[in-house]
Amino acid sequence: MKIGVDIRELERGKMTGIGRFLRNFIAYARTARPQHQFVLYGNQATATGLAGGNVEERICKEGWTQWWDQVLLPQMVNADGVDVFLSPYIKGPLRVRCPLVVTIHDLMDLVLPEYSSGAVARWLFRQMAARVGRRANVVLADSQYSADDISRLLDLPRDKVEVLPIGLEERYKPVFDGEVLARVQRKYKMESSYLFYLGNFKPHKNVQGLIEAYATLPEAVRAEFQLVLGGREDRWCGERKALAATLGVAARVHFIGQVEEEDMPALFSGAALFVFPSLYEGFGLPPLEAMACGAPVLCSDRTSLPEVVGDAGALFDPDAKEAWSQALVALLANPSERKKMSDLGLQRAQLFRADTLCERQMKILERVGLTT
Repeated sequence: MKIGVDIRELERGKMTGIGRFLRNFIAYARTARPQHQFVLYGNQATATGLAGGNVEERICKEGWTQWWDQVLLPQMVNADGVDVFLSPYIKGPLRVRCPLVVTIHDLMDLVLPEYSSGAVARWLFRQMAARVGRRANVVLADSQYSADDISRLLDLPRDKVEVLPIGLEERYKPVFDGEVLARVQRKYKMESSYLFYLGNFKPHKNVQGLIEAYATLPEAVRAEFQLVLGGREDRWCGERKALAATLGVAARVHFIGQVEEEDMPALFSGAALFVFPSLYEGFGLPPLEAMACGAPVLCSDRTSLPEVVGDAGALFDPDAKEAWSQALVALLANPSERKKMSDLGLQRAQLFRADTLCERQMKILERVGLTT
């Protein structure tokens, strides 16, 4: 078979959750399926170094994204005679002649309209998403929660939407070397006892609620445990810094900016607690990565997160700030409970091994490509 894949998320100097999935899948597939040919389609920002053997790359300059998605990409795919095409996000090419598999990670704009760009943008998004969903032979969702949303909101048959969780990279494992932990903490100018959050600062991530809960902790607890917030400084980050200053905890809330990929396991491993108060997640990769590295997880009980964390973490209503504060105090005062959570998290993370999930992805593509 000849399998086409949109790899634009593999941008130079940037790594997203979708990019990690693509990197893992292609690395697995090229070895596990040497009989297949993989054709990767990228733009001028794409940088992979993956070409060679049974993997080819097609690079085509992208100006207007919709033109690239729906005109240039189908032209290339059709000319290459691809047997099945994988789009790792909702921007599936409608005019490819081969079977199409798309992943829809979430429909946050439709579920939480207050965080969208307005009614017109929501309408356009719904129309496009529905068209892609109808055209696709299979729609993949990261979680059962997302699959149900996709079927309901886009009016798609439920059996057309299959659940395929995001796989966990092999490098996410506990770091026990004290020198490595100390080096990474020095690099980000952190203290050795800390609560850790990793993600962006968009409103639905609820970092503002986390800062508010942290500000209500007893002063002695804040003095012992710094709150460390990792993630690129987007346009909402300034508001979160201002909130910490207003609440008088700016000196104890440390924004470390974009975290380098190789440092993530050590940052997770060194945390007294990983905290993730998000209001909406199609999957929720950071809590899973934290569990794989042995960090105890205190997590929101919303949307897909209970599917990821299961009974291995502590789940709370993200709007109940007093409950969050009480949970933080109780867990930080109880090392044995955190150790129990850490052990359970390590076990649960094994359910999301990347090679297992990449094999499931591969079998879906083969099924669709060979039987459609």
